[in-house]
Amino acid sequence: MEQSSAKEGCKESVKCIEILHLLLDNEASPTQEDYLRSHLDSCLPCLKNYKVEAEIRNILRTKLEKREVPADLLNAIKSKISVSLAPEG
Repeated sequence: MEQSSAKEGCKESVKCIEILHLLLDNEASPTQEDYLRSHLDSCLPCLKNYKVEAEIRNILRTKLEKREVPADLLNAIKSKISVSLAPEG
């Protein structure tokens, strides 16, 4: 596979980004994982994109705090959704 420089970009960037997101969400098939890992070995733009995306997700995962939603707030939200989805008539 030919080495892509950062200036050249990647001719398969759309496909790579789609698979990259699947991979980071643990939803990529083994074939997609193999393709992307092989591609990253020879494509600098996609490798840089992978590192940026992975770091963003890592920061979000470590900085965001999971909190339990109070039951009354949850019920109020569900009620408003039910009302807005109810057919008029």
